[in-house]
Amino acid sequence: MQEKMKEPIDLEPLFPDRAAREPLEAQLVRRLRAAIESGFFPAASRLFPSRELARRLDLSRNTVTSAYEQLVAEGYLEARVGAGTFVTATLHRARRRPAAPPREPPAVAQKLAAIQERLDAVGSSFGPLRVGAPDLGAFPLRTWRRIERANLALPDQHLDYGEGSGLRELREAISRHIAQFRGVVADPEQIIVVEGTQAGLHLIAFALRQSGGTVAIEDPCYQLASTIFAAHGLVLHGVRVDAGGMCTGELPRKASLAYVTPSHQFPLGGALPLHRRTELLNWARDNDAYVVEDDYDSEFDAHPLPALQSLDRDERVIYVGTLSKTLAPGLRSGYVVVPRHLAPTFRFARAATSLGASAHLQKTIADFIALGHFSRHVRRMTAIYQRRRRILIDVLSRKLPPSLRIGPAQTGLHVAIRGPREFDDVRAANSLPQGHRVLPISLLCLQRDDCRGLLLGFSAGSDESLAQAAAMLAESLTPGSKGR
Repeated sequence: MQEKMKEPIDLEPLFPDRAAREPLEAQLVRRLRAAIESGFFPAASRLFPSRELARRLDLSRNTVTSAYEQLVAEGYLEARVGAGTFVTATLHRARRRPAAPPREPPAVAQKLAAIQERLDAVGSSFGPLRVGAPDLGAFPLRTWRRIERANLALPDQHLDYGEGSGLRELREAISRHIAQFRGVVADPEQIIVVEGTQAGLHLIAFALRQSGGTVAIEDPCYQLASTIFAAHGLVLHGVRVDAGGMCTGELPRKASLAYVTPSHQFPLGGALPLHRRTELLNWARDNDAYVVEDDYDSEFDAHPLPALQSLDRDERVIYVGTLSKTLAPGLRSGYVVVPRHLAPTFRFARAATSLGASAHLQKTIADFIALGHFSRHVRRMTAIYQRRRRILIDVLSRKLPPSLRIGPAQTGLHVAIRGPREFDDVRAANSLPQGHRVLPISLLCLQRDDCRGLLLGFSAGSDESLAQAAAMLAESLTPGSKGR
């Protein structure tokens, strides 16, 4: 038997706040929902007819009718022809079921949580010594906006789904650019446009991972690379890094992938010499493995070594490039260059995981490159970053205590300073004044416990702020200071 609305009833919980910005209908829906959930209106009880409730609340009947219809759609109310509107009979019964006991997440989620904890421990850098960020104040905004506005009137096909591997015009522009700047020869069909380096590494792991497979990775290494490979179930095998990059003579035999930053090792700096590059390529050939070359900031070197991919004769190198360092990280744009025989697999893997980035953004980048603005910007910023690198090295060489030494600093957008085994780099990184933080190298290691130091960027701040921050850092690392 249905329970009827009892008279008189206090409708205070339903009265709207007419001074609020929230629409009256939305208020009524929210208040009716709360009244039902709290039991103010019991299960199976009949509500006032819409006309009557509208009169009592001084609302229009349409407002009440619309609120009732919304709650019917949500399952809180039932409308019965000729009988009225009722609170759903089973609603409170379902809500009174006992809460489920606490559950542990599945094993894969627990593994991801452990990986996240390790990544969170590294943290991020900020301030003038921030690592991995270009000088956004030097971004050619006026030129970019002019090209962007011109591309607003996209042809109809650009408003539909596009190729997951990227806009043809952009892949062609990238093909010409990397051939000129990095010696990488690749047809547009070998290029997959992705949303930055991280997306590129995810794509590689997705396309080539083997259950329980091993990836040989630099130790210390780029923290997001190790995170991504581990998240995809690959076993990380750290390979020691010295002043010449990865010690290729220590590569494992049973790895299907090797991840390297040969042009500017992250984080210690330095470039992989020719004999090690040859050894790495021979290892890949002999072990039927692939090498992932992360070429993240070499374009800012006035005389860079050719990309590892340009030496590859056995189609073993997968080249990853990014526009995050050359233009801006917020564009979320990068690319992967794959061997010809892998191109169909990677195009499928990309389509299976993403239907591609914004066609408007891709067209803007393509025109920016094709019209020569990108190469001019890179040349201009190369001169600026070389000057800032000299400023940083000059301050550090004069002010650092003798126990700390500057790592290889000829290329790229960061410099490492190395300390003895007992140097507490985590404490030093966390003890800088507010607004400043640098990365501790020890937290970028996989198995090593002999690698201590700090990672310093020089591309994010002005010349003056960079010099001041470097002097402040050096002072904090002198004996007796809080950073020691």
